[in-house]
Amino acid sequence: MKNLKKIVAVILTLLLISSSFVCVAADSEKVYHKYDKVLLLGDSEASGFKDYTYVMTEFTRVDNSYAALIADELGGELIPMACPGFRTVELRYMLDDEYEGDDYLFSAVPHHSPEEIIAKKDDMRQAIKDADLITIGIGGNDWGAYLGWVMTDLLEGNPLPEDFEKALREFLQNASLGDDIVKVMVEMAQAFNAWDVFLDTLSKALVYAFKTLEENWHYLVQYIYDVNPDVTLVVVGMFVTTYKTEEGAPDVVIEPDPMAVEVEQMMIDFGNKPMVDNEEKYGYIYVDTAGTVVETCHPTDGGHRHIANKILEALPDARFPYTDVSINSSEYKAVEYMYLNNLMQGTAPTTFGGDKEITEAELSQVLNKISDTYEITDSEKSVTRLALKIAVSKASGETGIASFFKQLISIIELIFSGDAFKNATRSEAAYEIYQKVRYN
Repeated sequence: MKNLKKIVAVILTLLLISSSFVCVAADSEKVYHKYDKVLLLGDSEASGFKDYTYVMTEFTRVDNSYAALIADELGGELIPMACPGFRTVELRYMLDDEYEGDDYLFSAVPHHSPEEIIAKKDDMRQAIKDADLITIGIGGNDWGAYLGWVMTDLLEGNPLPEDFEKALREFLQNASLGDDIVKVMVEMAQAFNAWDVFLDTLSKALVYAFKTLEENWHYLVQYIYDVNPDVTLVVVGMFVTTYKTEEGAPDVVIEPDPMAVEVEQMMIDFGNKPMVDNEEKYGYIYVDTAGTVVETCHPTDGGHRHIANKILEALPDARFPYTDVSINSSEYKAVEYMYLNNLMQGTAPTTFGGDKEITEAELSQVLNKISDTYEITDSEKSVTRLALKIAVSKASGETGIASFFKQLISIIELIFSGDAFKNATRSEAAYEIYQKVRYN
């Protein structure tokens, strides 16, 4: 206990000493890898579906959609395999011959019969095998109109107050993919003073949606890498649809209700959780699309441009020289950042040497470049993981009580994990620094 108190005292002292990270810009414009075939997988938001003007988007290239913008920027051929109404259920059904789907399979696909869609199985599978770059944007329907149908079925065994149930059934019967299903249901429950019993049924429907999404997500990613292990896979995160425009005024965003934004953001974060949590495990690139502007539910042209820019920004740079760091590895983005911003050099021209222990001299050189004030040492002594975290925290100079305690808790957790005094590697140092620069 005395030793722990001493450690905490040292941590407190070091965390109170701060300078600040300076954002370092890469020395030249990004150079992209060659992507001859760009495959688009996903739902209506991925396909380029419009709310105000009908555009055929099922398995079709849509100009000004984020996929078309990316393919044109990269000079590749776009293979459009996105379809409105698709959930993770439908996409898995197309790839897994043993998967039977559920009772709602293909129910919300607007202009193709199930037979017409199933006939595209072989084309979709071949496209995955041949692709150099795959973008996948899916999950919204797992929480959207399908959720209304799940709710309708759950009502059979969970009756609600008569007037509320009648109104709810009528709404769900006429609801479409473009409706804010959850928002309207919540408003109705409040109006009929039936919040408690409604919440119980909604919770069951959400559990169904989340379990289905999470289970299928692992299958989809594993399938893609099994048939095409070298592909660059970009996962496009879901976004809130509260930043809406009026018809005929695509550049005018209606001021949203802050509470509505907060509630939907919590749901979106929950829905994105399987994608975010498994980025490091599988090594794909997750793209946060927060700030996308929509018509009613689907992105405006400006919204698609926003998503395309996020994806292009996240793609790896072709100038990256290290053959021992895979594009699909969890350390890639951190090491790429170190290289492109001239912060850490490899142990050889084409080798980063991520498993090699980092020395005090190497770490201090990096932190000095970033903070402009960090004291440089010539010591070749190895840096422990605890010392690494403290040094990066010191150089980052985060301010505020919340940031302070966040740092303190993370360091104490490291101590209790038993890894605090293990020597840190170059990859761990790159990742720790990159996380600070990325989120500061």
